[in-house]
Amino acid sequence: MHAAPPHHRSIFHPTDLTADSRTAFLHALRLAVAAKARLSIMHVGDEEEPDQGTLPQVRETLKRWGIIFRTSDDAELKALGLGVVKRMAQGDDPLETCVAHLEHHPAEMIVLYTHQREGRMSWLAPRMAEPLARRAHVPTLFIPQGRKGFVDPDTGEVLLKRILVPIAAVPEPQRAIGAAVHIAELLAPGDVTFTLVHVADGSPKPVIDPPQRMGWHWDQRTINGDVTGSILEAAEKGTDLIVMATAGHDGFLDALRGSTTERVLRLATCPLLATSTGTVTISPPGPSIG
Repeated sequence: MHAAPPHHRSIFHPTDLTADSRTAFLHALRLAVAAKARLSIMHVGDEEEPDQGTLPQVRETLKRWGIIFRTSDDAELKALGLGVVKRMAQGDDPLETCVAHLEHHPAEMIVLYTHQREGRMSWLAPRMAEPLARRAHVPTLFIPQGRKGFVDPDTGEVLLKRILVPIAAVPEPQRAIGAAVHIAELLAPGDVTFTLVHVADGSPKPVIDPPQRMGWHWDQRTINGDVTGSILEAAEKGTDLIVMATAGHDGFLDALRGSTTERVLRLATCPLLATSTGTVTISPPGPSIG
């Protein structure tokens, strides 16, 4: 375990130690570095003698990315403002273990991968990943199984140029737009195109006032057809990230099951950030690290 000073920003990454989960770890780490946040990594298993050495290697990854030069130099990590906590927990109910952890160590974002195929079960399959996100009440970045996402594993470079934001009158569109803007401010210092897609369903087109910034481009579209199919079709055109707000009631992602967000998540070919608050509170404290 790395020493972790108190942080106001915190990212939680549950892992099942598979290759798919490693991709989610890279996104969690890149976010934590950019936000100068605490990164909590947890594996829940039934191992009698859990070995922390099997958990994702933070220092080795940062060295490969050229962010630090020596894996043994604590001063470099301190200079980054990065805190890392690793935990190997025993138990037969990973969902309850993770929820209990978050009750005592609140996070501002969860980053994890989710399976999209039926039949192959994992504790991070949708039946686990989605309830965890729903009960945690925080924005969750889902990395679809088998997808590389927007973080280069070898260099740490962020390839976040096109963000798709489906909008409707309900939930209030500014929430999703706000979440997309926060992610762009955190990770994408260059040009970014935000595509706002409103699927014509008889309801009035939302009135929005997107923030303006040099290098940011806002493309607003109204399209006809099936809502889920139209969103997925729009996402096929080079989208790096989908951001969707959910109309939760009793908790985060309560509306996920059977909702448009869930259907998009099951078929998306890029990461999806789901938020019921529209606010990603791990905003950058200053210039992001390249």
